Amino acid sequence: MRRIGLIMAMVCALVLGVPQQARTPTLSEVDQLLLALSDITWFHNIRPLNLTKTQIERLIPAHERAYKQLERLIQEEAKELRNRKDEIMRIREDTARGKSLPKEFLETIKRLETDAAQKRRQLRAQVVSEVATELKPTFTDEQFQYMVKRSKEVLEAARVDVSPLKDDQLYALFVESVFLDPRAPELLKEWQRKNLQ
Repeated sequence: MRRIGLIMAMVCALVLGVPQQARTPTLSEVDQLLLALSDITWFHNIRPLNLTKTQIERLIPAHERAYKQLERLIQEEAKELRNRKDEIMRIREDTARGKSLPKEFLETIKRLETDAAQKRRQLRAQVVSEVATELKPTFTDEQFQYMVKRSKEVLEAARVDVSPLKDDQLYALFVESVFLDPRAPELLKEWQRKNLQ
C-alpha cells in the first residue's frame, strides 16, 4: 500500500514538473527505478562483507530452502481459502448487491487473518533463526561484526533502542533483511558475476 502511494506521488510529481510535450514515464519505468534504488541499498549493505564465491554458494541454497518453507505455508492458507470459495463468492455477490455482511462470516475472516498472520510470523522467525544459525559459521568474525554494526545503524536511524538487543539478534536481523530478501539469489549471482569472476 505504501509502495503504491509512493509510486503515485512520484508519478504526480513527474507529471506536474514536466512540460506538456515531454514524455512522462510509465509506471513500469517508475517501478524499475524503485527496484534499482532497492538494489543499490542491497549492494551497499553487502559490499563491505567481501563475500567469497564459497559463501555465495552457501547463501543461495539457504535462501531457497527458507522460501520453500514459507511457500508451503502459503499453499496451506490457499487451500483453506479454496475450501471456502463458494461461500466467499456468494457473500461477495450479496455484499455487492447491498446486503449486510453476515456477522459469522466476518468473525471467521478475522480469525483466518489473525491465524494466518500469527503462523507466518512464527514460521518466519523460525526460518530466520535456522538460516542465521546455519550460515553463521560461514562468516568471518569481521563479517559478523559488520552485520551487527550495520543492523545497529539502521535501527538507530529509525530511533529504535538497540541496547536490549544481543549481537546474535542484530546478526539475525541482517540475515533476514538482506540475505532473505526475495531478490537476494538474483543479486548474489549478479554480484558474483561482476566481482568474483
